[in-house]
Amino acid sequence: MKLLPVALCAALFAGPVGLHAAAQAAPAHETRGHIDEVTVYRGQALITRLVEAPDGPGLIEIIVTDLPVHIVPGSLFAESAGGVEVRSVRFRERPVLQDVREEVRRLDGAIRDVEDALARVRHESQGLGERKVYLGKLEEFTARTATNELSQGVLDPEALKDLTAFIFEQRQSIADEEIRLQIESRDLEEQLALLRREREQVTGSSSQTAREAVISANVLAERGAMLRLRYIVSNATWSPSYAVRAAGIGGSVEVDYHASVQQLSGEPWNDVRMTLSTATPALAATAPVLMPLSVVLAQAGPADGDELRFDDAAAEIYSRREKAERDRNLQVAQSAGSAGGAGFGGGGDQDKSLNELARDLQVLELAASGWLKQPGANSASRSEGEEGVSVTYEIAQRTSIPSRSDLHLIQIASLSMPAAFHKIATPVLTSAVFDEAVIVNRGDMVLLEGPVASYVGGRFVGHGGIPTVAIGEAFHVGFGIDSSLRAARELLSREENIQGGNRIVDLTYRLSVSNFGAEAMPLRLIDRMPGTTDSGIKVSLVSTSVPLSEDAEYLKDDRKTGILRWEISVPAETNGADDTAVEYTIRLEYDKQMSITEVPGGM
Repeated sequence: MKLLPVALCAALFAGPVGLHAAAQAAPAHETRGHIDEVTVYRGQALITRLVEAPDGPGLIEIIVTDLPVHIVPGSLFAESAGGVEVRSVRFRERPVLQDVREEVRRLDGAIRDVEDALARVRHESQGLGERKVYLGKLEEFTARTATNELSQGVLDPEALKDLTAFIFEQRQSIADEEIRLQIESRDLEEQLALLRREREQVTGSSSQTAREAVISANVLAERGAMLRLRYIVSNATWSPSYAVRAAGIGGSVEVDYHASVQQLSGEPWNDVRMTLSTATPALAATAPVLMPLSVVLAQAGPADGDELRFDDAAAEIYSRREKAERDRNLQVAQSAGSAGGAGFGGGGDQDKSLNELARDLQVLELAASGWLKQPGANSASRSEGEEGVSVTYEIAQRTSIPSRSDLHLIQIASLSMPAAFHKIATPVLTSAVFDEAVIVNRGDMVLLEGPVASYVGGRFVGHGGIPTVAIGEAFHVGFGIDSSLRAARELLSREENIQGGNRIVDLTYRLSVSNFGAEAMPLRLIDRMPGTTDSGIKVSLVSTSVPLSEDAEYLKDDRKTGILRWEISVPAETNGADDTAVEYTIRLEYDKQMSITEVPGGM
């Protein structure tokens, strides 16, 4: 049997106190390590530091210094990267005299230098004031002496002349020095204000607290042993943006996918491998416990006019549940960080809150009237179009991002995608005609909702946006106004008559498009007829001079909502009486005692 070291045997016989003493006796090694990988989420980031252990096997305490201000202590985790066995890791804070961040220390030093220079200027200004007082007294003495000597007939003109010249020379010198010191003081005040603003930009508050990870490890290798320290920081986020480029109106387009990254975690990310993710780093590894639900009969609910609508009440519950989930994650993290995870069993009170919210929702499902539709599993508070989407992008090149409020633009990918171009005219909204492309995402990544800048032939044509786009899905991107086309909408006639107890109204509209260019243009002309859920109103399309579009997607979706769409071709150089027009008539039929009005708060 292999014998234990004498020191360890003694510690074992001494009990817990002896073990603690043995751990304390292990040599300590301080290092900052270096940040190697960063995964940026929406609001947080997962940091991975590589830490090199000292040469030589044996037990050692490795202290990783300069952890950031906005670290989540409960997320701290260490693992071997080769040649070392991690025994434990804990987080600690201790006060220090100066800010622990290197960039803040540099700014503090610069601020201190400027403050010292300002103190010197003020001291010199004080000295000039004393010289001016002395010169004033010298002038009084000279005047009295000259008057006395003149009355006695013993005045020395040359001495008086020299003394007067000296006084004027000193006053001019003092005035020049005052101007110089005023200018220097003004410049120093501006420098000080700039440095203080820069310091506030780097970090909003002082961090005179050292944050450290204390790792107990057993080094197995003679040299080159490494371990990874991982932790989550807040105050870091990213958002997508796009630049879409077309050589001309036609063919394929180039989609440049960018990420705007911002981080104020309190530490710079220098030369790191970066990953961007829409996932949420779960701090709670244990699922909440589902409790039984019991229901009983009760007195009937409120009158019909006060009935609770299911969709409104459920949306509020989903919003509260999302907050309860976040609170549970935070409770788990805080409990793990404070107790080292010992004896921790779950979300505690937050599990109870989640069960209460689930109870309210299920009772609502059983009892609520006025049901319209059930919200999805994700509440309406989440970004539209991103529900259920969790994607990750690995940035090919290593990058550096300082801890400051600036936005840093990083290219995720540049993708060539097939596109079908067409022109859009919606004269009920605008007389302008826009170029638009239907682009198919033939890449290997999901595109998230974000703003887009459009370019044609290298010329910027405007801003827009795209929704979240799955792989293989089509999406629309605008490419600005075609100034050679102009659209108009006119109400040609309104005929009204009464049949029995109903009022019948026929409205005829004319949609026209002028083409001032030298080429014929295919165009998508769009208008709308009113829609209603009121059974007392009947709306119908009576006639149209040009058949509606037969596009399958249009017929499946937009046509059912009252959107009217025509695919037309506008000949070259046609305007005024020669313009291309579509005429259509709609009919409204409703009780003659009633009138038409819009839906409050809706379309």
